[in-house]
Formats: sequence, C-alpha cells, structure tokens
Amino acid sequence: MMKQTDSVTINVHIPSETAALKKVITCLASPIVLRSIFFNGGVDSPLIYQLWHNKFNFFYDYKKVVAQQLSFIELMKSNGIEVLSADPVHGCATQHYTRDIGFAIDNIFFCANPRRPYRKREQAGIKNILPRLSNVVSLERGSIEGGDVIVHEQYIIIGLSEETDMTGIHCLREKLEELGIEREIITIEFSHRGIIHLDTKFNIPTQDVGFIHPTSFKPASLQWLENNFDLIEATDQETRNIEINTFSLSPKKVIMQEKSKRLASLLSEKGVEPILLDYSEVTKLPGSFRCTTLPIVRC
Repeated sequence: MMKQTDSVTINVHIPSETAALKKVITCLASPIVLRSIFFNGGVDSPLIYQLWHNKFNFFYDYKKVVAQQLSFIELMKSNGIEVLSADPVHGCATQHYTRDIGFAIDNIFFCANPRRPYRKREQAGIKNILPRLSNVVSLERGSIEGGDVIVHEQYIIIGLSEETDMTGIHCLREKLEELGIEREIITIEFSHRGIIHLDTKFNIPTQDVGFIHPTSFKPASLQWLENNFDLIEATDQETRNIEINTFSLSPKKVIMQEKSKRLASLLSEKGVEPILLDYSEVTKLPGSFRCTTLPIVRC
C-alpha cells in the first residue's frame, strides 16, 4: 500500500544552483558490473577520450562508497533537507550519479536524454518519483545530461561535452520557449575532447562565484565565464580529483571534498561556509557531490 506521504505532489522549483536546498534525489551505489557497460553501449571514441583525459579507478569498494554517501545524506538531513531515494536498477554501475538522468529548471523537471544505453536504463530508478513531481517534460531529440546543465539566476549554462550535443540543447531551448520560460541558454565549448560533463570543469558554489579549470575551455567560452563570474581557479590536480564538483546546500553553505582545503579557504573568503567531507572512494569514478545529487526543490 502506498504511504500517504508517497502520494503528495512535489512542486518542482529550482531557480538556481545555490538557492537553499529543500528536496533532493539520491541513489546508493551498487557493485560495479563492467559487462553492463559493455553490453549496453560498448566502447566508443567518446569513452576512450574520457578514459584518456580523466582519472578512473574501476576497482573501488562500493561498500565504502555507500558509507560515504550515507554520511553525506545524514549531513543533508541534519540541515533540514528531504532526501528521496531512487530505486536500484540491476547492473547499473553508475546509477549513484543521479545528477545526469534529469534536471529541474524553475518549475519544470526535465527527463534527460542520455546518449549511452546503460545510462538510459538508470532513469527507471526514478519511476517511483516522477508521478509525484508537479511538472515533468521529456527531451526526445539529441543527447543531454544533467551534469552539463547549470542553472544560474539568469542563464542556463550548458556544456557541449561528450554526453551532450547541439541537438539536445536545441530541443531544450524549444521546450523552454513552449513552456514560456524566459531563460537564455549559454552554450559552453571545451578546448579538447574527453570532457565528461561541464560540472567537472566549472561549477557555481555560491551566487556569481565559480570554480573553474581555465585551460579546459575555448577562448570565447572562457571569456564569457570570466565576464560573468568571480572565478576561483582550480589546479590541474584539483581538477583531476573532481574538487570542482562541489554541492551547495544554501547560498552560504557548500559541501566540498575533505582534501579541498585550498579551494575551501578561497571560498570562505567570499563569506561562504565550506563543509569538508570525505568522498575519496566515491571519486574513484569521476564524480563527486554534485554528481550524486539530483535537486528538485530549492527556495
């Protein structure tokens, strides 16, 4: 029998990346099953570029990943945030990176359109949640994933990575126009192949402040980011460690990796409280706090 709380409508509301978080979807990690990846999409040139340009360790301890996720979840709950759980989908080794299967802009939840078949399978995990969301729209053309979509107060910033293409961006733009959402989409281009998602190279920890790895961007895109944000530069090593991939609980409170002491110090100078948490096992695959969260309500 469905609990009464499971039938209550959730009014989607994401005005920005840094507004106070109220509700978020997560999914605990499962044991890695490489054959699931190879049998549901296989190895292609984008994956080869990603393996070349990023730090992968497929031999992580998933129980330790889960323990670190649970610490993160308890921290969110202690800050008054409701954490919803996606249902596990058998054989989906990357399902705990819930960010990529969807994203919310203002009062609409968009079901993403992952390029890889094994990532499409992960969307089955939120079938228990989608009926509760107030407005759900699917993106049918092209490919686009949530890790490439950053919601600013004024702009929707989208990275043209290995997992998002121009057809997917055009599809989202058309949907926004149909829905009467007046948001300008800014397309960000990278300086080389192998970028998994935008939020591994640029992220907004607090309003109008950005963490960035400058050499990852083409000159025009870098210039736009420099013109619109107070940027904190991450080193090559910090970027490879996915330290840019922070997660805002509110405009003044940001979750960061325990090792990110230099970036945390620079962020604290902006009047923001960095909360350092051990996520070292989670990041053995290239993803961190933002990757493992799918916000649906911020205020």
